[in-house]
Amino acid sequence: MLTLTEPCRQQPPALRIGFWLLEDFDLYALANALEPLRLANQVDGRSVCQWQIVSLEGGNLNASNGIATATTRLDQAHPLDVLILCGGDNPDTPAQSQELRQQLHHWAAQPVGLGALGKAGWLLAQIGALDGFRCSLPEPGPSPSFCASSDLSPVAAPFCVDRQRLTCVGPQAVQGLMHELLARSHGRGLVLRMEKHAARQARPLQSVHNAPAKLQATLALMNDHLTRTLAIDELAEAMGISRRHLERLFKRSLGCSPSRHYLDLRLQRARQLLQTSQHPMTDIAQQCGFVSLQHFFRCYRQYFGAHARDHVEAG
Repeated sequence: MLTLTEPCRQQPPALRIGFWLLEDFDLYALANALEPLRLANQVDGRSVCQWQIVSLEGGNLNASNGIATATTRLDQAHPLDVLILCGGDNPDTPAQSQELRQQLHHWAAQPVGLGALGKAGWLLAQIGALDGFRCSLPEPGPSPSFCASSDLSPVAAPFCVDRQRLTCVGPQAVQGLMHELLARSHGRGLVLRMEKHAARQARPLQSVHNAPAKLQATLALMNDHLTRTLAIDELAEAMGISRRHLERLFKRSLGCSPSRHYLDLRLQRARQLLQTSQHPMTDIAQQCGFVSLQHFFRCYRQYFGAHARDHVEAG
């Protein structure tokens, strides 16, 4: 089992997560949990995490919006490191199921991480699985069984991971919970790369039609020197301004440093060549100013979240 208390310093095995669905579960919360896991695998270029969708009886289970989701019987699931309960707005009714309670008690005693999304956390609280643990829980429902236990230690945070317990207040906090889980199992560097990748995908190279003339001239010079890249001091000298002034122009107009934007231009050019030319990757890397193929592959994967070879096949 992977520990959830300290970041791993060596490359750990894939984190095995089970999502335990209850009838009328929140599909939005489940999607918010799965997307970071998918992105982690994409950014890292390997199977950082694996997941299964399970339920007590298996078969199709309806979400609160009526969409049916296929599940595997919980007792037939592959070995797990973490099991996360996914309910809906009113998880109190299924909590009365004797079988559900027995299974919750069983898994609470296992050496695995046990968590819940949103109000499903109150099911863990009802059986005492959160006693002695810090936890993040939404406001309790009107049901008498949703009473606060004196042994609970709620925190004023959208999500919480305390040893082998994972909780969050609702669908919007699920992504943060998954990021924290990945950080503890595979290191915070992975989460940082995921966040950078998502930010870059949401912000393509920006238009500079209305940018200052000095900035537009610098960008044109960068485009003319993608193979033999120029140092930032050389660019500033060519524009007749200080390096500090050039950096301010980039930060104000493009929200990044000159070196960051220069690398973006080179990587965008590399992707274009991969998809439209038959040149070997070594030649493409050199044409875009990379001193080695390994450095090119690393920068490319960090930027696009995929290996350069993937875009040759896609072209």
